[in-house]
Amino acid sequence: MKTGTHTTAIATIANAIPSLLLLLCLVPTDAGAQGADSTEQNTGRLRAGIAGAATFNMHRGEFSAYDGLQECGVFDNATTPGWQAGYVLDIPLGRALGISARLYYWKADGDFTASNPYTVRVAVDDKTTVPLLTEHTLETSLDYVMLDPLLRWNIAGGLYVAAGPSIGLPARAAFQQTERILSPQGITFENGEQSRKILAGNFDELGTISTKRSVRIAATAALGMEMHLSGRFTLAPEVSYNYGFTSVLSSFSWKVSALRAGASLLYTFGDESRRDTVAPPAAAPQPVMAFDVQNQNADGSREKFAEIVLNEERASDVIPLLPYLFFAPNSSDLPARYTRLAPAETSGFGESTLRDSVLGVYHHLLDIVGSRMRAYPEATITITGCREPLDDAGSTAELSTARAAAAKSYLVSTWGIAPDRIHTSAQTLPGIVSNRAAGDGREENRRAEITSSDPRILAPVTRHIEARSHQPAAIAVVPAVQFGESIATWKLTLATADGRAIWERSGSGAPPADLLWNVDEGAIPSGPAHTTITATLDGTTATGTTLHAVRAIPVRTVVSSRRYNGEVVRDSLVERYNMIFFDFDTPRISGFNQQVVGLIQSRMRTSSSVSITGLTDRVGDAAHNATLSTERAESAAEQIRSRIVPERVRAEGAGERLIYDNDLPEGRLYNRTVIIEIATPQE
Repeated sequence: MKTGTHTTAIATIANAIPSLLLLLCLVPTDAGAQGADSTEQNTGRLRAGIAGAATFNMHRGEFSAYDGLQECGVFDNATTPGWQAGYVLDIPLGRALGISARLYYWKADGDFTASNPYTVRVAVDDKTTVPLLTEHTLETSLDYVMLDPLLRWNIAGGLYVAAGPSIGLPARAAFQQTERILSPQGITFENGEQSRKILAGNFDELGTISTKRSVRIAATAALGMEMHLSGRFTLAPEVSYNYGFTSVLSSFSWKVSALRAGASLLYTFGDESRRDTVAPPAAAPQPVMAFDVQNQNADGSREKFAEIVLNEERASDVIPLLPYLFFAPNSSDLPARYTRLAPAETSGFGESTLRDSVLGVYHHLLDIVGSRMRAYPEATITITGCREPLDDAGSTAELSTARAAAAKSYLVSTWGIAPDRIHTSAQTLPGIVSNRAAGDGREENRRAEITSSDPRILAPVTRHIEARSHQPAAIAVVPAVQFGESIATWKLTLATADGRAIWERSGSGAPPADLLWNVDEGAIPSGPAHTTITATLDGTTATGTTLHAVRAIPVRTVVSSRRYNGEVVRDSLVERYNMIFFDFDTPRISGFNQQVVGLIQSRMRTSSSVSITGLTDRVGDAAHNATLSTERAESAAEQIRSRIVPERVRAEGAGERLIYDNDLPEGRLYNRTVIIEIATPQE
């Protein structure tokens, strides 16, 4: 709690009060005794005016058990500056006594602080961790409409005392909780700053505790001095103390008192020669304009607070390219499932536009190779055609040659690749032969294989996945206007933190009782995890007086990723890698995967959480495949640990979980895999 600053401020005010009263007594009035006589005359007649004061709001309460606040220590007593403004009506009961009624608006805010009792450790470099010390601030916003009917006693020479009850109606009881880093220096939160907002809302609408704002019962004592200015006007500086008896909320003890210093400006009614003349009514009060902001859900229901939550789901999927093209028996025609473009369409092709499934990306194999050969003009490739004698009955070497030529023809005619950059060869069975005793294995042997002198040609494809949603569906702006009949025009503006207006409404007369903004997440810029939208309501009266009210709408961004099994990971980015080309019935990682292994090792951090899942295709015994999938996962875990040991590594086998179409040869090879997912916390 900031006791030092507040105690010093109170002591300064207390020391200044005697000097202030002495100064008031020395201020010259109209002609000495004549001025004192005028003041005495004015106190015997009906008077009305305006008043204002600076306050020191003294809060007594404890918030540690309140549901809805994050428990980060105990928020207790606080002293915070405030203000009040309103109207005064003095009704004389005689020469020395009278009723001084005050109707005013009181800003009774209180700022509480508490040190975080929970200590965590943070890394300042690769080997050193230190304690993270933070301080939590609870900024409460209390608004009261107060009535003080005080009994006033005029002592002499304009000096008076007054005392009586005080009744207040709570207009608002809200809070905002923030956290600030005390040490070490240089550490920041995700928003790049040393403080962040945690929660905001209204006390009586947030959490599971049933609580209501309570009517305020208090007592007031005042000491003041009146000074006659001229004619019917009197200036009355005053100091007072307001002691609260009742709690702010019904659910727990929280009381507010105030030390006040201010002044009132009074106008005297009636004929000076007849003090018993009935005073004319007071002038019409100026309008008061404020507003509230509320969440409106998709079903039309509303919350008594406003906060926009942007949900961003991000993932990175690294897909290795299977450099095989599979053919039907006795055929050299490229199957229809392989995507083919017209030459004019190649200029618009890009890997960043690929949004299909893993197999859908693979079916763009020739387009990916053609695009990369354009980008790297010195690279060459070799296409080797193969055949399966048991299926390609009666075929000769010409079938293998024709299969290689079909792939080359597409790259030359569609992508314009020079023929001398594409070499072709032919052989009977491929170098790595699948099980020829099974139809699935023979189908995998009918293929054309692509190799390259440049590893970039067959490098994995990285696919970035992003999705964005928001809550709530709309924000309702609810104006609260008193004496609004004199308002001529109004304007409501919602603006981003940099001042850019994203929504506006305006009109004549008093603003309507309800204004609805359908939240447009595209208008809210991407940026820090916590930011605000500022709502501003401006008005102009018929006499030219301007009115102004402002509210802040917190905007919070929640980043998450989703694993392939559907698990959602908060505040982390999941990068998914597939490792293919495991030899048939073995957990050994083939050399083809070394490029992916190197990429995985470069992306891991010690803070990463790694999940490794081994799978097999449908061929073979299920129990044997379950064991084989586990061995493949453990083999991959051992390989990636050889460079860096992440915070957590989980390796498991999923057996014959068919995540790709095993009726296709490419589906079986992609299913013969290990899926590695790296979840790294976002900084």
